[in-house]
Amino acid sequence: MVRKTTLIEKGKFLMREGEESSTMYLLLRGQLEVLKRKGDAEKSIGQINEGDLVGEISFLDNSPRSASVRALKNSEIFPIPRENFQEVFSSLPDWYKALHQTIVDRLRKTTARIKQK
Repeated sequence: MVRKTTLIEKGKFLMREGEESSTMYLLLRGQLEVLKRKGDAEKSIGQINEGDLVGEISFLDNSPRSASVRALKNSEIFPIPRENFQEVFSSLPDWYKALHQTIVDRLRKTTARIKQK
């Protein structure tokens, strides 16, 4: 199966905090900014650089997006749908699935602590 890449213009949002989604993305070109809501404002908490994945927490635990992501430069992303991952994941041993869930839970808790600050 051939997947097409998507272009995101500088200043445009790839995702918004709280949205539902079943896709993570590989940043092929450009740079993205990660933002968390704090009251009525958004605070920059990090950057996504070429070769990095974005949207992986929601992708892995099927929860709403934990942050918003905006393009700092014109960027090119490669979408990875959850269905592709589920096919591979279902064949893994139970201990690996338990490890996966532990890591996802810890990431989600860490993200929640960041939001409180």
